[in-house]
Amino acid sequence: MALRAVTFDYWDTLYDGATTPERVALRQGAVRRLLAEIGHEISDADFTALYRASGVEAERWWREEHRGYTTQERIRWILSRVNVERPADCRYVAAAERAVDDALVAHPAPLLPGAGDGIARLASAFSLAIVSDTGFASGRAQDRLLEHDGLLSFFAATVYSMDIGHAKPRPEPFAAALSALGIAPADAVHVGDNERTDVRGALALGLRAVRVDIVRAQGPSAAEFVARSFDELVDYLLAQRGV
Repeated sequence: MALRAVTFDYWDTLYDGATTPERVALRQGAVRRLLAEIGHEISDADFTALYRASGVEAERWWREEHRGYTTQERIRWILSRVNVERPADCRYVAAAERAVDDALVAHPAPLLPGAGDGIARLASAFSLAIVSDTGFASGRAQDRLLEHDGLLSFFAATVYSMDIGHAKPRPEPFAAALSALGIAPADAVHVGDNERTDVRGALALGLRAVRVDIVRAQGPSAAEFVARSFDELVDYLLAQRGV
């Protein structure tokens, strides 16, 4: 079958996935304000430990449960640990959610070298989609970052784990992107940096898979190709037209 579509992971595939102290500070500040606004006092040391614990728990949701959790779920997990419950429409929780997203836009992650031009080249040859697991910030924030960098219009669909409720390597995120594109798995290749979630997840559903080792060199791969730069990736994919 001819290659017709390319789906992309986001973090460490298009964008540098490393967080920044400035982004963390804004997010911690948002949660601290939430606690203060609802009248809950907590020491700096206890809050720091609680915030870090929420990150460990979110990592477990992703790694062990393959769960697409939302920003609000992580915030409410923090509240539950200090025995605080808030109604579903709590405006303070909603404000904290927005602030978590805004932190990504205020201190944006950089595109990996060559990613911007590479996506523009590939969009002229293939249908493109994002299939990304989200962290603390939402898929809406990730779309805002794509828009800021002039890339959002190149993607026919952006699929995020928090919207699907499942994370890679589960099939649901990949299947949602293929459905949006109207493409069969055999006609698409998924590009990502993670062997467990991106490569194995894509192959299990019948997509082709390419791994990118741009941020870090890794070991052997089940992918059909491993690209070490975006130029190398683009050249390989363009050579697959009609293959």
